[in-house]
Amino acid sequence: MSRWDAPGPVLAVVGAGPTGVGVLERLAANAAELAGGGRLTVHLVDPHPPGGGRVWRAAQPSLLWANSLVADVTLLPDPSCTVEGPVGDGVTLAQWIDWVGRHLPDGDPVGEEARRLTPTSFPSRPLVNAYLSWVLAGAVDRLSPWADVVVHPRRAVDVRSDADGAEVALDDGTVLAVDTVLLAQGHLDAGPTAGERALAAAAARHGLTYLPTGYTADVDLAALAPGEDVLVRGAGLAFVDLAVLLTSGRGGRFERDADGVLRYLPSGDEPVLHVGSRRGVPYRAKLAYTWAGPPVPLRFLTPAGIEAAFGATRRLDLQADLGPLLARELAWAHYAELFRAAPERTRLSWDEFAERLAAAGPAAARRLVAAAVPDPADRFDLVALDRPLADRWFPDGDRLQEAVRQHVRADLTRSADPRHSSDAAVFVALLQSFGTIGALLAAGRLTPESESEQLTGWFMNLFSYLASGPPGPRLEELLALSEAGVLRFLGADTQVVLDEEAGLFRARSASTPGETPARALVDARLPRADVTATRDPLVAALLARGDARERVLPDPTAPSGARRTGRLDVDADLRVVRASGLPDPRLLALGAWTSGPQVAGFSRPRTNAPFFRTNDALARRLWHSLAAAGRPVAAEVA
Repeated sequence: MSRWDAPGPVLAVVGAGPTGVGVLERLAANAAELAGGGRLTVHLVDPHPPGGGRVWRAAQPSLLWANSLVADVTLLPDPSCTVEGPVGDGVTLAQWIDWVGRHLPDGDPVGEEARRLTPTSFPSRPLVNAYLSWVLAGAVDRLSPWADVVVHPRRAVDVRSDADGAEVALDDGTVLAVDTVLLAQGHLDAGPTAGERALAAAAARHGLTYLPTGYTADVDLAALAPGEDVLVRGAGLAFVDLAVLLTSGRGGRFERDADGVLRYLPSGDEPVLHVGSRRGVPYRAKLAYTWAGPPVPLRFLTPAGIEAAFGATRRLDLQADLGPLLARELAWAHYAELFRAAPERTRLSWDEFAERLAAAGPAAARRLVAAAVPDPADRFDLVALDRPLADRWFPDGDRLQEAVRQHVRADLTRSADPRHSSDAAVFVALLQSFGTIGALLAAGRLTPESESEQLTGWFMNLFSYLASGPPGPRLEELLALSEAGVLRFLGADTQVVLDEEAGLFRARSASTPGETPARALVDARLPRADVTATRDPLVAALLARGDARERVLPDPTAPSGARRTGRLDVDADLRVVRASGLPDPRLLALGAWTSGPQVAGFSRPRTNAPFFRTNDALARRLWHSLAAAGRPVAAEVA
């Protein structure tokens, strides 16, 4: 065992992906104003190379892409950001590609890709990793007058703290003596749920293959045999990655025919994927064009609007109370952009339409829209968008396949057409609404059921479906796979059971008669946050000792009198809350697996993203606490 002590204040950041890098960048930005007299040491701990962390690591196939346009990715704040610390112009991924990526040497795969990309391309994850690593290197350089950053390519396995300081134990026996620890692991390793364990045991009894939820790039897919029928639950981004790895990743090729239609040429090593979900269709394509705006300001889902509707103190049900306001907000953004960008496709002035729409109830709003917007394609219907197969019945599977393919083709056409820039306005309104709901969560205004179930369930599912779907080219590939018979859609409200008598999985849906049997099932979804079941040894150790706890919400309406959130409990300052209910002043945590701000790891440029506001406020608090900290000078000892 070795112990690492350092003079001056010491910070350990556990996790070197976008979350940790974002905080480090804000530490650098605020250093000139807030750094004290002692030189800071920052220990950056991650078993994966720093910058990308696990999810964005370079050591994964370039077949796996980000689902954001090159022009829509930044990890650096710009002047739109309302933060206390200084900001620069914000170098986006697109600018990095122009300034750095395209000038990498011939033969460098990132450089070769960068020279092919445009602002409206979707980058590979290894290329995004290169950008993240560049941002990290810049932050370390900017910190150098005030701090030394020491990278530890190890896994942190425990943290202990007391009034005199904290210690971080690494898996090689090293102990880091620090003043403050920030847990920024990003996605935690998740253990199987009770339901997954039971299903896996039943599948094993019958010699079936079952792959539970997981991060697709880390799942061993070798058990899925060529030509085998495989049931897939989930049609979101995890499913898209699965389809890529089991087709192109197994030697299949895409090429365009004489008419420009993409076709798939199988290698023969692919299984046959039968995919179903609640909606029965893939997530909607990310928009394939950039939109300059201007963004439509929120009108209904604002602090004033919420107070006018519900008062200033009542707990709010996310779906029942705020869902209708969200629907009005998205419709408002849609029509504001339509009337601004394409007034020739409307029959009223915006001023008249807006006044009447703001005052109208649901039925009156439908009549107004029908009179003022002649083309149904220019109208906004959130229910129809959310459930495109609802109340549709197909007499056989082949007709269902063609219906889903028509739906995907229409989505692809629209997502690539800036004439429908109202979709971009809806996307930005969703991002803004996410911030409003996050503020309500932080203020304790959501009901326990809303915080524990609806936030990560109904709301995040709707947000992901509408605003965080796959790149358009991936959906075009799914169409080609469907035409080639490698992929078949099961329909809406898909249910899968294990037939114990027959020893098979069986799937059926509400869209078509009959069942689809198979000997393999994949749950193509990200694991739900559950810190009590995590495989992360550090978090597990904290929970076992009572040095941390899951956020559990008292709720007399719940059968048990409480609702679990699955997330680590942190207070308003992101301090980890112990089992005693007291926060640990030396241990902080940030990420989607905590009860703190639920912010994305990346941000769109020029949107005043919550990512930067959260990171800046945290970095300034860290400087205030660390600048006053002092540690005895000692050398590393064996």
